[in-house]
Amino acid sequence: MRRIILTLLAFGIAFTAFAVWTAIQDPVVVRYRIAMPGLQAPLRIVQLSDTHASPIDMPSQRIARVVEQINALTPDMIVLTADYVSGDPAAWSTAETRAAVAPLAALRAPLGVFAVVGNHDNRRGTRAGLAAGPARLLVSEWVDAGPIVLIGADDISLGSPVVEAMRRTIRSAPRGKPLVVIVHDPVAVNWLEESPVLMIAGHTHGGQFKLPILGAWSRDRFYATHQRGLFQEGRHRLLVSSGLGTTGIPMRIGVTPEIVEITLVPAN
Repeated sequence: MRRIILTLLAFGIAFTAFAVWTAIQDPVVVRYRIAMPGLQAPLRIVQLSDTHASPIDMPSQRIARVVEQINALTPDMIVLTADYVSGDPAAWSTAETRAAVAPLAALRAPLGVFAVVGNHDNRRGTRAGLAAGPARLLVSEWVDAGPIVLIGADDISLGSPVVEAMRRTIRSAPRGKPLVVIVHDPVAVNWLEESPVLMIAGHTHGGQFKLPILGAWSRDRFYATHQRGLFQEGRHRLLVSSGLGTTGIPMRIGVTPEIVEITLVPAN
């Protein structure tokens, strides 16, 4: 019995160590190539999602290294799909949130850096922190971003007023260029109207724990089938990143932290 207990204890320690190691390793760059009707020339967008600043697995030094990695990709545009802090956002003061997002001020892209907010974000602190750098926070707003029209949706977990604001913003956006929507939670794709868009989201962490054979588990059917990757949803396309950080516990299993590089190309 003692041998069994010691074996289980050793396995538990090894499992935990591996999960923490996976969570803190440098992100991989995951690349997608998407044909977009109406696009005149190729466009490279880099997405960073779910940084979840934390002194445990996501200190500012680590975020700064990731920012350097992103800048080295020389993207045309950078989008940040929210959840900049970990845990309860109400527990973060404005000053703490500002410090958490400070490394993002070093991001550089010729067509701009754009951001949205998510369910873990202290809005006041996020806005104040991002204002120190090049990132433009889009909350139910659209912007003519050169080759595309970029739309930033609000935190969809706030309910139907946010859903209607997203729809209204898309309806008000000029036509003639591809529409790209950035949002934190991919479930927002379920409330899009008919105008085809590319939606870029995060939130899922790819399940954060993806066990062999069993895969990643979720109580919600949508999240179970949309944890990471590129999906066709009717007339829309949805890209979901597993993101960088963690929530709950600073561990990942089978889901590597990632930066997403999206190359949009003109459709034939």
